[in-house]
Amino acid sequence: MNNKTILECVLTLTKSLNSLYLDATVESSNPDVRKLYQDGLKNTLAMQDEIYQAMKSDGMYDVANVKESEIKKIYNKLIKDES
Repeated sequence: MNNKTILECVLTLTKSLNSLYLDATVESSNPDVRKLYQDGLKNTLAMQDEIYQAMKSDGMYDVANVKESEIKKIYNKLIKDES
């Protein structure tokens, strides 16, 4: 396994953990427990960003810039489909 594959796996797992923390935070009725989940979510979001930034700086994660005209086109299609 190369570094890119390992980091992609770690990034995917971190994103999954973020989802779990978010669900637990929303569903928690105890303020103390909710705070623990919020702190965990904050930490895993930071971890996800660090992994993403490292991958991006090493050329392992390409970010495509979308033209504003493409965004408007998709937005208009979505608005039209809702009608």
